[in-house]
Amino acid sequence: MPVSPVSVSSKPGHDGCSARILVVSLSWLGDCVMAMPALAALRLHLPGSHIEMLAKPSVAPLWALFKGVDGVVPLRKGIAGMRDTVREVRKAHYDFAYVLPKSFRSAWIPFLAGISGRRGMPGHGRDWMLSETAAISEAAREGHQSLEIADVLHVPHEELAPPPYLTIPDEEKAKALRRMTAVFGREGTDALPETVAFFPGAAYGPSKRWPADRFAAVGRKLAREKGWRILVLGSPGDRTVCEEVSRDIGSAAVNWAGETGLPELAGLLGLCRAVLSNDSGGMHLAAGLGVRVIGIFGLTDPVKTAPVGLRSTVLAAGLGRRSRDITRDSAEARAAMESIPADTVYQAMTDDKIGH
Repeated sequence: MPVSPVSVSSKPGHDGCSARILVVSLSWLGDCVMAMPALAALRLHLPGSHIEMLAKPSVAPLWALFKGVDGVVPLRKGIAGMRDTVREVRKAHYDFAYVLPKSFRSAWIPFLAGISGRRGMPGHGRDWMLSETAAISEAAREGHQSLEIADVLHVPHEELAPPPYLTIPDEEKAKALRRMTAVFGREGTDALPETVAFFPGAAYGPSKRWPADRFAAVGRKLAREKGWRILVLGSPGDRTVCEEVSRDIGSAAVNWAGETGLPELAGLLGLCRAVLSNDSGGMHLAAGLGVRVIGIFGLTDPVKTAPVGLRSTVLAAGLGRRSRDITRDSAEARAAMESIPADTVYQAMTDDKIGH
């Protein structure tokens, strides 16, 4: 019989002292980082439990860096992959599953695997596969996405843990340092100049991209007036815009878009003074590491998806309307991004009173 919202329990349906818990991960890097405040708090509540993430290959390396879980189970692709995943999950004998995504498939796997306790948000025709449906509070509906995850995990909002959440392996730190020293190292010394990172791309498209020439203008000014160096970073799909920004900044910048795996990218960001980014996965990754972040928002709503932590600054277009439902290339959204001046961003990057 389908579980209705009125049947929501007031406490987790598992023994928090010794439970084996599976958490079904969200699919996007940024969404995963925004889930970490609640997951880190859950870890503190359940020190004796064994917690593992079920994650797609694209975000599995991120969870491998997360201090709050004990392991990562790969979510394999295709029908055969799902069958293998269900078999692996069944063999692990989990006591409880938290299903963070809202999709049908995300609840289907723990249901087929026979996990007795399964909690997630209702809807998408999947209520019958959940033993508990999570009631999302008004504060979560109107507030940051991390509050919604807290409601799914039974974590009080006031207990959300601050970053950093991620641990960079020593070998990745060393690799990042060698790579930066090879490009920016000063002859005769081991010291590196102050370095910042730019993420001028955004997977969603032009609607979430601050103009490339504005990134370049800020980079040139940082190099000229502060002597800072700039790492221009992003996914393989961001290479073109990253190359444009790097080229227009000049010798003070290097473009490594698409050239780093996630652990090395985390290592590079850990060496940076600050990160300037569109609303993207790179922005959230930096915030999850505890690095100072300046995030640029146009029509999208920073109330819902601002980078986590007290070291994050949001620069948003001065508009009344916000929406998560914008097209990939909206003229209105591009105009909103263009309304944010380069001088404002430069001041935020260099204001030592922000994020310290």
